[in-house]
Amino acid sequence: MDDATTAYAKPLSWPDSDEQPASTQSNPNLDSPAAPEPVGKQPESTNERTLDRWFLEQRGSKRVPKRLDITNELLVSPGGPLKMTGNITLIDEDGNVSHSNNLNLCRCGASKNSPLCDDQHLDIEFFDSGAVTQISDWMPVNRPQTVTVTVVKDGPLKFRGYLRIFNKRGQECITMNGSLCRCGKSSKKPFCDSKHGCCSG
Repeated sequence: MDDATTAYAKPLSWPDSDEQPASTQSNPNLDSPAAPEPVGKQPESTNERTLDRWFLEQRGSKRVPKRLDITNELLVSPGGPLKMTGNITLIDEDGNVSHSNNLNLCRCGASKNSPLCDDQHLDIEFFDSGAVTQISDWMPVNRPQTVTVTVVKDGPLKFRGYLRIFNKRGQECITMNGSLCRCGKSSKKPFCDSKHGCCSG
């Protein structure tokens, strides 16, 4: 592997569920991220430079994904998809689990490859300013976190784990959980407003 493909992400091992925690501060539960450490400055953006780099390593009798040293971010593009980068676990409507570092998630409601974007927003001329008006309820962190995105059948994309949601106009919201609109009709985009036949409960 050449330097160009390894320059942006440093692999970090996920905790092994077969081993005892090294200290009382370690957290072997991958679905419940450890409390982030606050830092003084904003983490460097990983938008548009993170490729899918998830790979497995042997840990005892199991093969588990490595966690990479990249920030969990969601770029809200005007009129386009939700561009998510980070250490992402995606659970689809059927309960299938996959891992990724880079996802383009549909938010217009027209994708035939939902929850992923297939550029149908261009055909239906979907438009949204991409505003992010929700206030942050968490502080920026400088260590890698995991985020789990669950596709709710006939509903939103629910996420749990550290996520910086932002746009290119300087608006941002840092939070640990929420529901993202994927029907394109929410009055609170990019977040779900629990209307239009979608349910965030």
